[in-house]
Amino acid sequence: MHKTTAIAPRTSASALSLIEVITAMSILAMVMVGVLTSLIQTRRTTQANIAHSTAFTIAQGYIEQIKNIPLQTFVNASPSDTQNTPNLSVSYVLPTLKDQSSTVIQLSTTPSSVAASTLTGATPGVTPSGVVDNLQSFDMDSQSTSSTVTWTTAWPGANTTLTPYPSTTPGLTDLRMNFWVKITDLTPSASPMCKCYGILLVYAWQYIDGVKIKYQMDTVSTMRSAVQTF
Repeated sequence: MHKTTAIAPRTSASALSLIEVITAMSILAMVMVGVLTSLIQTRRTTQANIAHSTAFTIAQGYIEQIKNIPLQTFVNASPSDTQNTPNLSVSYVLPTLKDQSSTVIQLSTTPSSVAASTLTGATPGVTPSGVVDNLQSFDMDSQSTSSTVTWTTAWPGANTTLTPYPSTTPGLTDLRMNFWVKITDLTPSASPMCKCYGILLVYAWQYIDGVKIKYQMDTVSTMRSAVQTF
């Protein structure tokens, strides 16, 4: 005689309701949006910091070159003037090098009659009256250089009444910069009269914050005497 074993009925697994599923998906979506927003903001901040650091390094390189220019050229003195009397009230050019090539880049100065506060207090990307522009671009990504953007579109706030836009076309990912150079005679009027000159380099750079083009501006300043440094 065989004993019959009773089989216990299977209990059905509890399932999530539709409301619970929707709630869970909503929470996940909000978390993912927050993470994505944070990543995008971090990338934008990183790009802005890279542009800032690069712009400062370039400006520092230029001011070091300017300090070492022979005094006669540095103060725009007449070639026949053995005393190197400065002529800073007009705009003149300072020969510099943009990179390791032998191509000389002329940085045009802003006349000393223009107040330093006019340069330092300007709106980034907009050139005040009487200030001389020096627009340049620097390759940030050699793998992406083609562009159809002209300087007129890239830097509409320049003062073309004094300096025309460069004939070159800045690359798509180039760092676009503008330099204002002002040389000031700081030589004392009373004895002892040691020749001394101030160098103010105001530089602005352009970067993309998300999809918007923004401008930042900073300054580098130093002094030099009649003695050339190396």
